[in-house]
Amino acid sequence: MFGGVNSGKKYNLTLTVSARNLLNHANYAVPSGDLSSPLFGQYTSLTGGFGPNSASSTYERKIDLQLRFQF
Repeated sequence: MFGGVNSGKKYNLTLTVSARNLLNHANYAVPSGDLSSPLFGQYTSLTGGFGPNSASSTYERKIDLQLRFQF
């Protein structure tokens, strides 16, 4: 996270960078718990995304940039 520098003037510029899962690792769902399945204890699916529009997103990489100018 980066922040602005207060120079004593009446203007201020702030840059903010926020990242989630920057390296884009997969997020697996709960492993199979069916004892009779040959896939018992193995991951067979990925979790859903976060946020209202990312239900199909399974890797959940998100980078937010914010630039704020205060006067």
